[in-house]
Amino acid sequence: MDSMYNGYPLIIRMTVVMVMFLILITVFGFLRLLYVGYKINRRDKRRSRTRIFFEEKLTFVMSSKTNYDVEELQELLEYDVAKTKRWKSDLLTDLVLSVKDAVYKEGVLNLLNYKNCIEALRLMGFWEKRIRTSGLEKRREALQIVGQFDRGINSGILSKSTFHKNNDLRKTARDLHTSQDSYNPFRFMEDNFDESFSQLDKLRLHSTLIKRSKEAQLPNLLRWINNSKKVNYVIFVLREIGFFKQYEAAPSLVDMLDIYENKDVRAQVILTLGELGYAESTANLVKRYPLESNAVRDAIITAMGKFKGQDALDFLTYAYHSTEDIRTKLIVARSIKAHGKNGEDTLQLLLEEARKKTANKEDVLLEQVFAERTIIPA
Repeated sequence: MDSMYNGYPLIIRMTVVMVMFLILITVFGFLRLLYVGYKINRRDKRRSRTRIFFEEKLTFVMSSKTNYDVEELQELLEYDVAKTKRWKSDLLTDLVLSVKDAVYKEGVLNLLNYKNCIEALRLMGFWEKRIRTSGLEKRREALQIVGQFDRGINSGILSKSTFHKNNDLRKTARDLHTSQDSYNPFRFMEDNFDESFSQLDKLRLHSTLIKRSKEAQLPNLLRWINNSKKVNYVIFVLREIGFFKQYEAAPSLVDMLDIYENKDVRAQVILTLGELGYAESTANLVKRYPLESNAVRDAIITAMGKFKGQDALDFLTYAYHSTEDIRTKLIVARSIKAHGKNGEDTLQLLLEEARKKTANKEDVLLEQVFAERTIIPA
């Protein structure tokens, strides 16, 4: 047989080898497809059985006005922890969180029963063990699940991950620490949260601060930027100060304009003053306006639209007349309009002046701002 095969031309022998190789790949792919389909079907059946057995009971317990302790819930749920399998804890986690969200939306969530359900099903122990023993991806997933449970976590379990060299795992652990720990929740904000501070980090930290603000008053966020040299982190914290209306920070923000040279930071300081409505800074900003970069000047104009005082409106009128740049005039006109009735009266006067001119398009610009009544709030 070998002599016959070797007697064929090289091209035929190569073709036979390639065909055999492709057949093996096809068979392997088909078998793998069957195996994956089997696993998906098995998981769907397990999920369906778990839902049928537990969902109604969990819904009843979490929406009940009666408080149940852990032992009572284990009997009520008919769940034997000693005989459970790993896949069941995984599926039960999805179901518990799903039921919790549904009951919470209906406004009838019994928080104590929800926490006792997690304890009765031993779900925290399951995921804490995975945090301690799993690889990077599964450990990160476990951290996210524990965060969704929202019932605290042992800081000792987190310690290994909060300084891990893997960026995603480290940031996930630090975010969980900030959102869950009660001893020193803002520990990592003192270190600018992380060496690299991305857009995803901003979303995570913003959500955490919202959660913390509902539990208790946030500390003055300025404390975490005084020694920071990271521009994007400083700007983020400044925005949060405006978002959470930390009015006590306003005088210090004005002082920051004498410290920071970065134009993006200076612009955000001024925008935050506008969010806080700190009209006491009007004279200071007016004095700085001629000396600042375009980005900072734009921020001053925007802030003046939120101060609502006559001094701010007078400045905006002056700024409108003192510039020939159409883009700047548009920003100024929108800030003037934000002053309500007085602002609209001022805009009307400016429009009448513009209609008397023939050398520019100011009348079109001002008519555009008037037309933005339903777009830009007063």
